[in-house]
Amino acid sequence: MSAIPSVFRRFIPQFLHMIVLPVFFFAFLLLYRPFEVQHFCGNAFFGVHITLLSCIILVSSILLRLLYYYIPMKINYTLYIFWCLGEMVFMTFFVALYIWLALYKDQPYYEMLTTSFQIVSMTLVIPYVILALSLRVHDYHEKSMIANEPSTGKRIRFYDGKHNLKLVLMADTILYISSDENYINIYYVENDKLRSYVLRSPMKAIEEVCVENGLVRCHRSYLINPLHVKVLRKDKEGVVYAELDAPQAQHIPVTKRYYASVSALL
Repeated sequence: MSAIPSVFRRFIPQFLHMIVLPVFFFAFLLLYRPFEVQHFCGNAFFGVHITLLSCIILVSSILLRLLYYYIPMKINYTLYIFWCLGEMVFMTFFVALYIWLALYKDQPYYEMLTTSFQIVSMTLVIPYVILALSLRVHDYHEKSMIANEPSTGKRIRFYDGKHNLKLVLMADTILYISSDENYINIYYVENDKLRSYVLRSPMKAIEEVCVENGLVRCHRSYLINPLHVKVLRKDKEGVVYAELDAPQAQHIPVTKRYYASVSALL
């Protein structure tokens, strides 16, 4: 199964989860009182208990969504569903603990878990689904806008390792991209001057979108834009370099492995 869109890993969606989940939990239980929750949580101080339970959901959401945001891992839709289910299980343990300590301390703790999980899961599945569908629609529109851009004016969007948008460039302004361990250096032309931007991201993360927009790999550490290559020249030692048409641009090495694919585009 394919990986989830990068929008799911950005910070704003995590922030929305932190806010929407506890607010929806509080409002839904207070207004509709499903599963006879008012009897389970006690009628006398029902509002107080729901408020405190919502605070538990809030704190849990903050911890879990920050963990999801900062852990560098590839997740497909199946794993994402299990992650959300795991979040609800995590919340259930603390919701059940509060109810046990506040109302049913004379009974075994594990007896609180089933009803607590029913309340948490059946209530929060609604905002989880709404948020997931909203992010999927947003991703669809974002990709549609990119696909509908004129072929002569394609933009490349560069995201960092945390999936935050850092730089947007016209594809034809990019000269080359070099990698340095977990960083890449993007060299481009702006107002007839050579500019550079350092981005914390591995080359593999941006290679696909760059190749789709005309760049080509010429070395294990370089992607180059054939539009800016003036000539491929071999030095005395037999090493091939690409000379670019931008002032002050360095000569880019072209290895034998990639020479044919680069020269075919010139």
